[in-house]
Amino acid sequence: MSAPALPRDLATLLPDLRSRDGLGPAEGPRVVLVVDGMTGSGKSTLAASLTTELARRGWRTGVLAVEDLVPGWDGLAQGVDLAAQARREVVLPAASALVLEGCGALAAAAQDLPGLTVIRVLLQAPAHLRHARVAARDPYSWDVAAWEAQERQVARVWQADRLRWGPAVVLTGPTGSAARRE
Repeated sequence: MSAPALPRDLATLLPDLRSRDGLGPAEGPRVVLVVDGMTGSGKSTLAASLTTELARRGWRTGVLAVEDLVPGWDGLAQGVDLAAQARREVVLPAASALVLEGCGALAAAAQDLPGLTVIRVLLQAPAHLRHARVAARDPYSWDVAAWEAQERQVARVWQADRLRWGPAVVLTGPTGSAARRE
């Protein structure tokens, strides 16, 4: 199964290495794409689409998933801190992109990232749709409300300085319509 197409407003933000006059991949930029949203909003699906599209455009890509660093159901803030530390330790080679995705990714990227182009994306979907996706995705029962409370808590990190750390693109609803911050 192939990854779904990217919304046009997001796709236009992605540099295309093949179109850069005289600039080969060895001299290309370094990009961090930050994909955040509440559980069930489609972050992993979007991350897969981004890596597919970037590879098609000649980029080397990697994914850092915040949830992989969360030490348990009540440890989202600690996982976000670990993702922020990991992001600082990752040295991106030229013409490469890191997709930092997961609940709290915007908080993990709420730091100066010198020498990097950072594209921040927030996915939003109605609670009933997100909860249906979680129920279909996870074969086990868990306290979604408690997790969402942690998501709201870590979001305060970037919401405190929305202009600096907030999303450049907000994708909303089940169709993924986009709004760009100028």
